[in-house]
Amino acid sequence: MTTENQPLYGGWRRSRSMGIWSLNTPQTVIAVAAMGTPILLIVLGGSLATLPVTVPLALAVIALTVWQRHGMPLMSYVIGRARWSLGRMRGETSYRSVFLPSPEALDLPGMAAPTKLVRAESPDGRGPTGLVWNQRTGTMTAALLLNPAGSLLASGATVRSQVSAWGEALARLADEDGVKVGAVTLQITPSSGAALSDHVRERLDPNAPSLAREAIGELVDRAPRASAQLAAWMSLVIDPAASSEKPKGPAEAAAVALGALDAVDLSGAGVDVLRRATDADIKRLVRGAFAPVDMDAPADQIAELVWHEVGPVASEDDWETYRHDGYHSVSYVLREAPRKPVTYDVLLKLLAPGAFTRRVTLAYRVLPTEEAQAVVEREINAGDAREEYRQRTRRTATRRERVDREHAERTAGEEATGAGMVQWSIYVTTTVSNAADLPAARREIDKAARGSGGLRFRPAFGGQSAAMVVGLPVGINPLL
Repeated sequence: MTTENQPLYGGWRRSRSMGIWSLNTPQTVIAVAAMGTPILLIVLGGSLATLPVTVPLALAVIALTVWQRHGMPLMSYVIGRARWSLGRMRGETSYRSVFLPSPEALDLPGMAAPTKLVRAESPDGRGPTGLVWNQRTGTMTAALLLNPAGSLLASGATVRSQVSAWGEALARLADEDGVKVGAVTLQITPSSGAALSDHVRERLDPNAPSLAREAIGELVDRAPRASAQLAAWMSLVIDPAASSEKPKGPAEAAAVALGALDAVDLSGAGVDVLRRATDADIKRLVRGAFAPVDMDAPADQIAELVWHEVGPVASEDDWETYRHDGYHSVSYVLREAPRKPVTYDVLLKLLAPGAFTRRVTLAYRVLPTEEAQAVVEREINAGDAREEYRQRTRRTATRRERVDREHAERTAGEEATGAGMVQWSIYVTTTVSNAADLPAARREIDKAARGSGGLRFRPAFGGQSAAMVVGLPVGINPLL
């Protein structure tokens, strides 16, 4: 398929509220308050003696508000660093399960602490389903194990059909009252190729032609150099209390969660649903994230684990890294979506096997019709306010501002004609077994991101443990 025949996708934009220049509403309020404080003190005090103190402070506040670092206001970066440092002094960034008193010793670390794994039996006889119950929020998370189909050799018509089917699948989630957010995760784990070699050699026909046997043997011998294991799943965070059935008790809530899972239809979206994730599957996925070597552990060993044992025995949540049971992980969050239209395979390099374990999560929140309408109206009103401010200050709009307004108008038009609106983000985590490999793992992610059509990421500063569990089927999603 030639590049000219590939469909292009784009028009993503970051939600913006009213504000002057490129500032949002909170930043504008802080900047205006900082500018007005010295004047107000002069009016109230009747003296200019406060100016040597208030003016430098006001300028510092304005600078922290306006300047950007890693795609965020410098003030947000400074406040985040201060909060993380305070948490570290309190010991909140360290986890040692062997030293925790009961019942805290039976919890997973960090944001996954309130979760509990539930085994639910389907009335239709399809076997058990694993549900992660968040005892603090009442939500339940279910997962579907997926088998992505390759589309590199697909025709343009097939790709357009698959993308359209995926969009329709997401839009249908807006009609499910209980479904809050969803996420699709792909974990790529480098493999030695031993499993592939054993699988092929056990099935070789001794009566096969020698040329065929030699060809298969050569392929198997070369496979370990680029061998990798791919695990893919889609997780849904379901709030049974928000559904029309209003369940009473965990058993009825689990039934509502199973019903919402049945409503997911991915047919035609270029992916096969293998089955619902069982409680053992969820244990394996979570344990494989904290200890990638256990991703291939025997089924009986995984089944014997209780929920708190799938997490680490000890972990340390540093500013830019997360240490857990002898492994080191670095998580990234999406800073900016591509500005130009991209082809369907924009994430191919990010999902390609590398030298280190990598997990890529696409998080989605489909907005209900009423909320989507309110969001687009707010975006249009914010754009009108910025345009009026530019006219009053006689400032010409930049090309980027004009393009952003065009995208906002187009989004509003599409929503008015019945299209759904989705908030989304991408989270990437790479894990190494040796701290000396962290620089190479970072370079691998940076290189893959640069080749992904303009995607820009930044480290999850001060939230490495939280960003890591976002990709796991435990119900942690920043879009909630």
